[in-house]
Amino acid sequence: MLKEDLSLAYYINKIFHSDIFSKSIPDKFLDDIDKKIIKLTFKDTAFSLVIYIHDNNITILDNDKDVDAELIISPIVFIMFILTKGSDKFSSKIVINGDIDTANKFNNFLSNSNKLREVTNHILGEKNAMRLEHTFIDIKSALTEFINDSNSDLVDTLIDDLNILPSEKEINKYLDDVDDLKSRTDQLYKKYKNVK
Repeated sequence: MLKEDLSLAYYINKIFHSDIFSKSIPDKFLDDIDKKIIKLTFKDTAFSLVIYIHDNNITILDNDKDVDAELIISPIVFIMFILTKGSDKFSSKIVINGDIDTANKFNNFLSNSNKLREVTNHILGEKNAMRLEHTFIDIKSALTEFINDSNSDLVDTLIDDLNILPSEKEINKYLDDVDDLKSRTDQLYKKYKNVK
């Protein structure tokens, strides 16, 4: 059980600073974003993560002062961005505040599946990393299929609704018919109003 006086960042940092994790990161692996503080803010949640990259190590910070770049993203878009190796469809949904160059380098790091695969292989072992990768591929396929099906259903619904809605020509004809009926009713009324 977590000690109440220690933060979640403390426990995550114990993992990141462990020998097995430190040795799993190849030399100069994080040089592009060295000495940078990046904040990940997850939309629609109260969760954010402040990451400090230094000397080829990763540290989670408790505060977000002196942040170089902030990426605001929903959790599902974040996962899909990584799974799709930085697809433009998902990268366009990331809001960046601060240093754009730092944010882009961090995004490139996240979308570089070879780098993430290399770290995962070192930490979990090749067999477990392959199993994890296949699970992510299955999740990606299922999510892509779900998104495509949802888009297709939405298009079908809109097309069906458009077929139900009358055209401008049909509306004008209806209004003309109503006017004609009103005019004929008025004429009949005048003709027979005095008849008893």
